[in-house]
Amino acid sequence: MRLGDLELSIEPKVPLERLFYLLGRAQEWGQWFDESVRLGTVRDLYPAIADAFATWADRVLRAGVLRGYRSVRDAEPAIRGRWLVAEQIRVRQGLPLPAELQYDEFTADIAENQLVRSAARRMVASGRLPQSLNARLLRVDKQLGEVTVLVRGQPLPTVHFDRRNERYRPLVALAELILTNGSLDHRVASTVATGFLIDLPKVFERFVEAEVTRSARQFGGQILPQWQTPLDRDNNVYIKPDLVWRREGRVQAVFDAKYKAEKPSGFPNADVYQMLAYCVRHQLSTGHLIYAAGNEAPAHYGIEPAGVEIYCHSLALDRSPAEITQQVDAIVAMSMSYVSEEPKPSGAAGPGISPCSTRSASLRT
Repeated sequence: MRLGDLELSIEPKVPLERLFYLLGRAQEWGQWFDESVRLGTVRDLYPAIADAFATWADRVLRAGVLRGYRSVRDAEPAIRGRWLVAEQIRVRQGLPLPAELQYDEFTADIAENQLVRSAARRMVASGRLPQSLNARLLRVDKQLGEVTVLVRGQPLPTVHFDRRNERYRPLVALAELILTNGSLDHRVASTVATGFLIDLPKVFERFVEAEVTRSARQFGGQILPQWQTPLDRDNNVYIKPDLVWRREGRVQAVFDAKYKAEKPSGFPNADVYQMLAYCVRHQLSTGHLIYAAGNEAPAHYGIEPAGVEIYCHSLALDRSPAEITQQVDAIVAMSMSYVSEEPKPSGAAGPGISPCSTRSASLRT
């Protein structure tokens, strides 16, 4: 965030190159980012994103600006396309010209290019980039000079990829990242404030969703994100775990992702209460909380008389991508090892009910 001559920088607790790995997996970018963007000499988030964007823009636009058909509805002095006669009578009151028309135009002013040009302008306007990088972004803006710049605050256009525009995918992904996370510019008197902020809890949540889904494929069933069900009998209170694994018509495991620093005294109690509610509702004997690693070791809590074990896992995000993958695989394998053939008896959470048998284990990740 820049406010006049003052700049505030919030640094993530993961290395910058690992942050981009999380973004790539969370946004389903595939492997193109890891293979193509050099982050070793970059120490700040915004210039790193801008450099990646400029690199891909140069690569994509070097092959030519993408063009496509866009539906246009306008009033023009000559007839072309479809003449909207009913609209002509209503608007022009019988006058033949200008004609109310609708036609398809083959143009560069399409959603893909609108996103790219708007993102390039947004970064240049921030005033936070080196002159050489600004020059590269201004070159992108010039190449797309006939393209409309998107209005701030309006929803971004949706791009559907196919063989024709597939080469634009990495560039559009970065443009959407810039336009979604860049805050509005604010001006008070002669002071201008600009900002760029990534919501890391959401990124971490989507990263865990993507990785758990990948790892759980070998066990069958289906991973459902944000699956909502009622907690009480009268459907007044609803729960919505981050991830639910369903197989053969019932819930087999529940995961919740938490990007927050662990407290010195242990994992936050509220998270344990929340997971306990998920386990009781879905008649599970185990629940799994997945944290971004701090200084705490993994832990688990046995909840009696509910007969529930809650495991808290820590993902060390400063490790290599292969090691992070191994950590997720270990968590998923552990959760699947507790799946029983029969659900817990109804009412197992209440006093006086014999708790289900539970197993305890430790996991180092």
